[in-house]
Amino acid sequence: MAKDRTIERSEQTLHRGIMPWHVSLIALGGIIGSCYFLELGDTYATLGPGAVLITYTVAGLTIFGVMQSFAEMLVNIPRRGSFVSYTREFMGDTASAGIGWAFWANWVCYIPSEALATAIFVNALIKDIAGWEPGPGLTFLWGILALGLLTFINIYQVKWFGHVESIMAIIKILAIILFVICGLAIWLGLAASDVRPWDTPEGFIGGSIFFHAADLSGSSGGGIMDNLFPEGGWVMITLMIWTLVNFQGSEIVGLSAAETQNPDVNIPRACKNVAYRIILIYLIPIFVLTLIMPYFEGNIEKSIFADTLYQYGFGWGSHLFTVVTLIAAFSCANSGFYGTVRSLYGLSVEGLAPKFLSKLNRFSTPQSATLFTLVFIWLVFIFGFAADYLQVWGEDMPLYTALVGIAGFTGTLCWVGILYSQILFRRKLIKRGYDPNQVLTVKAKGYPWLIWFAIIVQVAAMVLLIFEDMMVFGLSMFIIIVPIIVFVVQKSRGKIRHNIVIGVDETTFDEKFPDKNAKS
Repeated sequence: MAKDRTIERSEQTLHRGIMPWHVSLIALGGIIGSCYFLELGDTYATLGPGAVLITYTVAGLTIFGVMQSFAEMLVNIPRRGSFVSYTREFMGDTASAGIGWAFWANWVCYIPSEALATAIFVNALIKDIAGWEPGPGLTFLWGILALGLLTFINIYQVKWFGHVESIMAIIKILAIILFVICGLAIWLGLAASDVRPWDTPEGFIGGSIFFHAADLSGSSGGGIMDNLFPEGGWVMITLMIWTLVNFQGSEIVGLSAAETQNPDVNIPRACKNVAYRIILIYLIPIFVLTLIMPYFEGNIEKSIFADTLYQYGFGWGSHLFTVVTLIAAFSCANSGFYGTVRSLYGLSVEGLAPKFLSKLNRFSTPQSATLFTLVFIWLVFIFGFAADYLQVWGEDMPLYTALVGIAGFTGTLCWVGILYSQILFRRKLIKRGYDPNQVLTVKAKGYPWLIWFAIIVQVAAMVLLIFEDMMVFGLSMFIIIVPIIVFVVQKSRGKIRHNIVIGVDETTFDEKFPDKNAKS
């Protein structure tokens, strides 16, 4: 830690109201947002069956690396400022300001996209039940109501966030399990045998869709590779940002460390189990999807899971997934709201944001940071809704897609910051005369190859976004650079606080690992 910084300990800190069973369910359900149900259809349509499985496997391995790094630092250097504390400790003030504020901006962009998704699916339910299609005014109203409910949940005791998020996680997980069961039954020819879309064979479908999807559309007479990778292999890299954004929410488990009971046990367990979550929640359902749904049917207008079940005669399943997707959108916005407020709180206690943003209410939740964040979320939602209505983005770039792309870029930068902070943490330990294998109670699995693999994948995805969407890349860079410029200017004016406010049960790197090589 820099010599000009001082430590100030505070008795009032975030309340540990998140229970052990909350952590497990938040870890399972936090990454299942509307992107998984909505954006997956568009991604699948572009990538094809082979490419979508490879892309999600690479993204999943990348996020597993991120969570391993995060768990190592969270347990060995417990801090309430979460990843912001670590990026400042090991990467410096300027980088931490850029990464921390980028993460805040990431969710400020992403939460309105989930609020918009919530509104879209409320309208879809109204259309299904009442038979008429609501106009843009009602879409706007549902979005505002969703944001209002998010405020209510997050401004009171944190245990209510844990309860609400856990219940929604259970619903989403059960729905995914149901889809896998129905999908396998369809593939094996055990269900809806009288409904055979796309001229698939009676009974057992086999590989007639997975290996010959393009042939079913009548647009391809090529071989298996043309069917598995209709747009080639390059698109897997250029679309990686839109794939990684599906996993956003994984880091919420780490952000909740400051408010989790017995974090030394529960946080490493939740982070370690991320590999199983990725397999169960993403790869298995997507693989089943590729067996029964041709990629050319995917789109962003509706849930691909709902559409698949509808195509095979499961009308009830289609309606069920419309409801589940609505819950998923609200749930992901709820997790994101929680996460971005805690990151802003972390920026404040580290002196990288105004001090009033670390003020806690009587429930020991950061009320000022909540209200501050909410104002900007509303502004993004209102501006974005108007821009979408006026087609400022153009017909090929609706508000939802634009916000998701920006959130994906800025969120990925945060993950890179976590990974590189852990690398610097290890290097600093060794430099001070410690053996990481002996002094660390929790160690990242796959270090260092998995960590460097994750960094390379994510940096490449951010850079190559230029070739996929220059507007999203430019807006994302603007969001990152502006906080850095503001910080540098304020620092030159002497307006940056040097005192770090930490809780009585927290520790800094210097306190826990003093330099063994320093002369007494």
